[in-house]
Amino acid sequence: MDNGEFQEQAAKVEQSVEQVNAIVDETARAIALDLMQSLMDLHGAAIARIVEVLDSTEAGRTSLAKLGSDPLICGLFVLYGVHPVPLDERVKGAIETVRPQLRKQSAAVELIDIADAVVRVKIEQSGHGCGSSGDGIRQTVEQAIREVAPEVIEVVAEGAATSPSGFVPLNKLQPATKEEQEYEKSAA
Repeated sequence: MDNGEFQEQAAKVEQSVEQVNAIVDETARAIALDLMQSLMDLHGAAIARIVEVLDSTEAGRTSLAKLGSDPLICGLFVLYGVHPVPLDERVKGAIETVRPQLRKQSAAVELIDIADAVVRVKIEQSGHGCGSSGDGIRQTVEQAIREVAPEVIEVVAEGAATSPSGFVPLNKLQPATKEEQEYEKSAA
């Protein structure tokens, strides 16, 4: 299942939950909600047990690390609260993976803080290479974080410019007309 198929399935689940919540018959609604909760509890217990068994050996821990980096499985681990890698480690790892790409764009990123599912990073740019807009760099960092930490609600990027700061309007590159020169003299 790729990410697009996963998103489709998640949307179907959300629609089904909305339909269940819209059931007028209170007894039927309660039974349907209880069924969904029971399935969630069963799946959660099974996934927690799988993590526990794998975490008991070195080979299992290696497998858990690989499983935890898969976007689909990572989402399930997070949903059931059993991700084997703590949030801060996953975010730090994501930042490390984008550092080489950012260096090529004359940019750097530093983790400032993680609190209440909000990640704060500082992005610094020292040049304006091709494709190095502040928005593009911020999006690269945010995407890397969200892939490993779907529970993150927001990524706040401090210092990320939203447009190239070296922009010079075309009319500033052309010599001023006599009227513009006279206006600038009278305004001074």
